[in-house]
Amino acid sequence: MRRIICKNVNNMRDLGGYRTINNKETKFNMFIRSNIPQEMNDIEIIYLLDNNINTVIDLRNDTEISRKSNILNNDKFNYYNVSLIGDKCPETEEDIPSGYINILDNKETIYKVFTILSNSEGGVLFNCSAGKDRTGVIAMLLLLLAGVPEDDIIADYSISYIYLKEEIRKMHNDNPDLPAFLGQSKYEYMEKTLDLFKNKYKNVENYFDYIGISKDNKEKIKNKFVF
Repeated sequence: MRRIICKNVNNMRDLGGYRTINNKETKFNMFIRSNIPQEMNDIEIIYLLDNNINTVIDLRNDTEISRKSNILNNDKFNYYNVSLIGDKCPETEEDIPSGYINILDNKETIYKVFTILSNSEGGVLFNCSAGKDRTGVIAMLLLLLAGVPEDDIIADYSISYIYLKEEIRKMHNDNPDLPAFLGQSKYEYMEKTLDLFKNKYKNVENYFDYIGISKDNKEKIKNKFVF
């Protein structure tokens, strides 16, 4: 995992550099996870383009986009908006893993995301608002498909809070009645999500069969992502 340093985008990270269970490695400059890239300067945008990132998938809904536009929605990138459920705050901390499974159960939207990922010519940046929940679910699926060990998938999820902590602290200071767990990315959340995922779908191959992703498209993603 490599963090991409941007002044106003704190949680942009490359999913490259992970060793797989088959002793291969995920490629850099193929899949980038991020919080909303609302403010980026020309140098930061050129960095993405120079590193083959030419497709953007924005996982937010219309209301979120109207409040904060995506600066990468321009003629330099192939921009897609695929709204995933999961923008609502969970009522309790225990609801977080089941909420992630609810995102995965919405197979039509996950199908759209992975069809774009399989057909993209270059690298893809995908984002939601914080780059933690909806983005974290897509990252989980990509890393599972690549054969990355679960401990590394959990670690990749958990680090979001480290990069977002100042924004999250400000959110709680401005809204003291918010539940303390909001904004956290505790390892237990992803650990439980993986357990629920395996109990329901057994493995990632079965899951992609469930949502309708063809074997060819699965292999296209693997070949792009793993060497």
